[in-house]
Amino acid sequence: GLPGIQKEGCDGLITSARWVVHRMPAHVRTVCLEFFGNARDAVPGIVGIIDFMFAEQKRSGVLLAGLEHLDDRYLKAVGYATKSKRAATGGGSGLPKMVLFGDIAGDDADAVARAASEVVRLANHRGGEGFVAISAEARKKFWLDRKRTAAISKHTNAFKINEDVVIPLPRMAEYTDGIERMNIELSLRNKLALCDALQVFFAQGNLPLGKQDDAQSINSAELMEDRVAQAQSLIGQVRDQWQGWLDDVDPLFAQLQDHRLRASWKIQLQAPLRGIFAGVTFEPILAECAAIHKRVLKGRVWIALHMHAGDGNVHTNIPVNSDDYDMLQTAHAAVKRIMALARSLDGVISGEHGIGITKLEFLTEEELRPFTEYKARVDPEGRFNKGKLLRNTPLVDPSNQVASPNLMYADLTNAYTPSFGLMGHESLIMQQSDIGAISASIKDCLRCGKCKPVCATHVPRANLLYSPRNKILATSLLVEAFLYEEQTRRGISIKHWEEFEDVADHCTVCHKCLAPCPVNI
Repeated sequence: GLPGIQKEGCDGLITSARWVVHRMPAHVRTVCLEFFGNARDAVPGIVGIIDFMFAEQKRSGVLLAGLEHLDDRYLKAVGYATKSKRAATGGGSGLPKMVLFGDIAGDDADAVARAASEVVRLANHRGGEGFVAISAEARKKFWLDRKRTAAISKHTNAFKINEDVVIPLPRMAEYTDGIERMNIELSLRNKLALCDALQVFFAQGNLPLGKQDDAQSINSAELMEDRVAQAQSLIGQVRDQWQGWLDDVDPLFAQLQDHRLRASWKIQLQAPLRGIFAGVTFEPILAECAAIHKRVLKGRVWIALHMHAGDGNVHTNIPVNSDDYDMLQTAHAAVKRIMALARSLDGVISGEHGIGITKLEFLTEEELRPFTEYKARVDPEGRFNKGKLLRNTPLVDPSNQVASPNLMYADLTNAYTPSFGLMGHESLIMQQSDIGAISASIKDCLRCGKCKPVCATHVPRANLLYSPRNKILATSLLVEAFLYEEQTRRGISIKHWEEFEDVADHCTVCHKCLAPCPVNI
């Protein structure tokens, strides 16, 4: 976790360190820049701002202390409140297409103010709007949204595929367009899956109907008449249109990107189906259609971006449900495309996250060779992280001293991800005990640790057990132990309840942790 140090597949011992301490500048202003419309037109504004601030640093000593980017998906996840009075063009969501947060710092108050004003003017030139915070409190409020980015995976119980790439800033617009195209394709494929699921529902027969009184009692076959045929025809027509958009995504990209063409469940399917199945009798059919949409939508994969805009380090995140195999496979295929896109733009496939087992399959033999040779030289017996990042290197099973094919994987090939989607006996146990309520109250925790600094029972010099995050981790482990013992019929250990009490005893119920929490636990 040390800045500038990546251990990759090695381990080492730090024997000495030298720290450089910087004096804080006397004056800091925070700018918030909102860009509406097409991201391709807005992203070059980043390059213009950075170029200006580099020149300004040489001229007056005022520097750009930080520049962070959030795309519209992150803005939605963090509950961003648009500062501009201008509504977003095209999408109708009211959210900007992207937002930049930056700190402009220096010892000359007038120079800092002039630089901040010029940065806002540069944003205006790119169709954006800028806002400047001067006081410490106002600056803190501006940065709060950036600190809540972990909320992007709230709907998947904090599970996401977290990749980072570095893109040359002049080509960042091409990268955002490439990601947007992937998102459009993923959305259309999810919509096509919805159409297929609806067709299966209407084709199976025995559709659910509501209760009828004697005066309205009609033979169900007569009641349905051609309604099912109308619904199937509607779904087929809409599916053909969406499939056509997917097939021609290249020529139609601009129209799909700015929502002149928009695949809408509510407008193109739900509203017409309500017209076809009007009346109380058909409410169960419409309810099942809505339930099908909800189930299919839960498996939709999409990609969100936030970046350290000053150096082109882009965090490319894909929230996924760990119990949905198809969703995980779709996300992994998207990661492959992301890596290929980054390389095609003269970027690299990792930044501050380093090169580890998740990136191994995307590395060439030429890129791996220096590490392999170094590892053989400094650790010939493989005592540190045996086999890690050593592709196709057989490892010896210590039990029989024979190379095992199951030990040849240096990446995540043999990894298993436990699921948060509890089924069967566990669900029943949780419903019949307070464990279900306890688990539901903490399931959205993102393990970000922003609750630690304000917690009265988090005292690092004593121990690290009782920060809110760690108490949630402990509670999750206790829930697992409870479920295990309940299912194995061993009886519940009293010690578990003692541990629950210990967790509860180390909370003053002050609620100070609620304010910094991105998901309001």
